[in-house]
Amino acid sequence: MPDAERAQSRERTLIQEMRQVLGRMEAALAMIRDSLVITTADGHILWCNQSFERLAASSKLQLLGRPMAATLPLDAQGQPLLPSDLRELGASAVSSRTVLLSQEPLRALELEWHAFEADRSNPLIFWIRDITDQVSNETLKRRIDLAERLRTESEIRNTRLQEEQLTLAAKVVECPVTGLPNRRGLQRRMTEALAILKDQPGVISILFCDLNGFKEINDLYGHHVGDDLLVEIGQRLQSALRPGDMLSRLGGDEFVVLTRSTTVSSDPFRLARRLQRRLQMPWIVEDQAIRPSMSVGIASTDDPAMTPEELLRRADLAMYDAKASDALSISSYDASIDTKVKHTIVLRRRVRQAIDNGELALVFQPIVNLHNGETVGQESLVRIHTPQAPVLSPDEFIPLAERTGMILPVGRWVISEALAHQRWLQDRDQPLMTSINVSPLQLKQEGFADWFLLQASHHGVDLCRTAVEVTEGMFIEQLEHTSHELGRLRSAGVQVYLDDFGTGFSSMSSLAELPIDAVKIDRSFIADFLIDPRKAKVLQSMIALAQDLSLTVIAEGIETESQHQGLLAMGCGLGQGYWFGRPEPAALGPSSSPDGPRARAANASDLAVQA
Repeated sequence: MPDAERAQSRERTLIQEMRQVLGRMEAALAMIRDSLVITTADGHILWCNQSFERLAASSKLQLLGRPMAATLPLDAQGQPLLPSDLRELGASAVSSRTVLLSQEPLRALELEWHAFEADRSNPLIFWIRDITDQVSNETLKRRIDLAERLRTESEIRNTRLQEEQLTLAAKVVECPVTGLPNRRGLQRRMTEALAILKDQPGVISILFCDLNGFKEINDLYGHHVGDDLLVEIGQRLQSALRPGDMLSRLGGDEFVVLTRSTTVSSDPFRLARRLQRRLQMPWIVEDQAIRPSMSVGIASTDDPAMTPEELLRRADLAMYDAKASDALSISSYDASIDTKVKHTIVLRRRVRQAIDNGELALVFQPIVNLHNGETVGQESLVRIHTPQAPVLSPDEFIPLAERTGMILPVGRWVISEALAHQRWLQDRDQPLMTSINVSPLQLKQEGFADWFLLQASHHGVDLCRTAVEVTEGMFIEQLEHTSHELGRLRSAGVQVYLDDFGTGFSSMSSLAELPIDAVKIDRSFIADFLIDPRKAKVLQSMIALAQDLSLTVIAEGIETESQHQGLLAMGCGLGQGYWFGRPEPAALGPSSSPDGPRARAANASDLAVQA
C-alpha cells in the first residue's frame, strides 16, 4: 500500500477512535450530578451536560447558542446570577461565586468558572453545584459575603476533565470530515454578524451551496472517496473566499458561506459564480475525471433583528429554487420562492399519492406515415388522474419526479403497462410499434436492459415492435454505460429512438457514433420552419444527415397541414403531433374485457389514434 494511502487509513482510524472516545466521555459526563457548561467568552452556550438541562428546565438543543445568564434562575432578590455579557466577570483565570436562590425553602448554588486562556477564542468552563444540604442559612450568608468581597482565584479543579471538555466543545462546532465549522459553529458566527449590524450598518449574506450528484459518487466509488472529495471541495471553496468570509459544512453535501458587505450589491452573485468556477475543476479518482458542480441559494439582510434560523431557511429555499430550475444554478431569495416551494411540496405529495394509490394512467399518441396518413406506431406517455383534483401537466410533474427519484417507480410502471398493451395489440394482429420513454435515472441503473427484457418476456412481447426513447444528454453524461445498456436492448430487437434531436450538446458530431435506430426532431424546429428560412435550412440538414446515416426520421409537434406538407417536401417520412392525434387513453387495452370496451370494433388506425 502506498505511503499516502497508509497515512489516510491511519487518519481515518484515528478520527473513528476519537469519535468513540468522545461518545464515551459524553455518556460519562451525563451521569455527573453537578452541572457542567462551556460557553463563549461573552457567555453563549457551546455545550452542557444533562444536569444543567434540568437546572435550566430546557433541552440541550434549546440551550445551545443562548446566553448562559438568560438560562439560569434568578437569586433570592430577583437578580441575575451572572451578567448578560460574561466578559464583565473580569480576566481572572479562575473564579467562584455562592448564591442564594431562595430562603424558604432554602436553596443555594455554588458557581465556579475557569477561563481557558490557551484557546484564543477564550471559552469559559462552568461548574455548578447544589450546596443546599451542606450549609445552614447563617453559614451560607457568610460564604456569600466572603465570596462577593474577595472574588479571589481558587484552585483549578478537575483540570484534566475540563481540558477534555474543551476538546469536546471544539468538536461540537467542527465538522469531523472537513474540519470546517458545522451548523452550530455557523449559527454562532451568524448571531455575532447580525449583532454587528446594530452598530455598523451593512449587509449579511448566506450562500447555501448544495452539490449535484454527490450521492452517485458515494454509491459508485464508496464513502471514503466521498469523504476525500468533501475535503477537496472544502479546500477549493475556501480558496475562493475573501478575508472575513466564513465557510461551513452543515452535513451531507451542503456547504454554507457567510459573507458581509457594506452595501446592497451583486457581491453575493459574483462570489457564487466564483465558487462554482473554482469547484468545477476536474478531480481525478480511479483514473476517472469528476467535475463537481453545485446549486447556490442566496439570502441577504441588513436587518439586525433577523434571526440566524430565518436567514438560513431563506437561503435553503433559494437553493432548492436554483436546483429545481434547468436554466439557473444560482437563485436569490424573494417572497415568491416561499410560494413556489409550498407548491413543490404539494406537487411532490400528489405524485407520491398517485404512485401509492394507483392513479397513474397511460395515454398514447399516434406516429403516422406522412405519405399516406397510415398509423404505424404510438408513443406511450404517463399521466396522473387524481379524483377531485386539478389535472397535473406532465411538464410539471415529470421534472419533479426526475429530481426526487420518483421517476424510478413511475418508469417501471410505464414500461410494464406499455408492454402489456403492446401484447394486447399483438394478440389482435395490430402491427403497431410502441415506443416508451426512458429517463436518465432509469438508464443509469445497473442491469436496466436485463430488467426490461425480463418484463418483455413476462408479457410475451415481440421485441421488434418495441422501442425506447432516450435523450442525447444520457450519452453525454455516461457514454460507455449508456451504450452498453442500449446495445443489450438493440441486440434483442428493441429499437432506440433519440428524442428531442437537435437540442443536445453535440447532436450532429456524435450522431454517427450513437447506438440508435431513429431520431425524433424536436418540436421547436417544426413550430416555425415555414416562416424562418434559417430554421428550415437547419431542419433540412438534420433530415438529410439522418437519412445518410440510414436512420429513421420522426418529426414531433406537427400541428398544421402546411407543416405536414413542408416536411414531406423535405423528405421526412414519419411524424406525430396534434394534426394527427392528441395523446389519448387506449380505446382498447389489456384491462378491457375480451370483447373490448363499449362493444366497439377497431382497426389498426383506430387503435393508434386512441379515439
